Amino acid sequence: MLQCIKPGAPEAPFWVTIGGGLESGEDEREAAVRELWEETGIGVSPDDLRGPLASEFVEFAWALFDIEQHQTYYLVHVEDTVVTFAHLEEVEIETTVGYRWWSLDALRATTEHVLDNQRQIIEQSLADLI
Repeated sequence: MLQCIKPGAPEAPFWVTIGGGLESGEDEREAAVRELWEETGIGVSPDDLRGPLASEFVEFAWALFDIEQHQTYYLVHVEDTVVTFAHLEEVEIETTVGYRWWSLDALRATTEHVLDNQRQIIEQSLADLI
């Protein structure tokens, strides 16, 4: 997960999954692979993705944007790997402060701010796989 801040509110970081929008001509799996690469430097293929695990519609403000978006969640297994933010866009550079690999137990126990909708989707999806 990525730890992010809202511009002007660095004192209130929060954790989110990798994500973003579809580009012209992409399907959801292709977009998920591209976003994973852009936001972490981790390269996988669409066939590596498990799911979709869940979908939802959300509305939120991000930096200068008001966003309404359909979100679809996938799971991918990766070996221990180096994460890089080298491919982030400027607004992502300004609002992404870190990353962490989470175990399900750690996610359930944390008092850090994880977006509620994403925490629930992750917990349910991983619990179903265990």
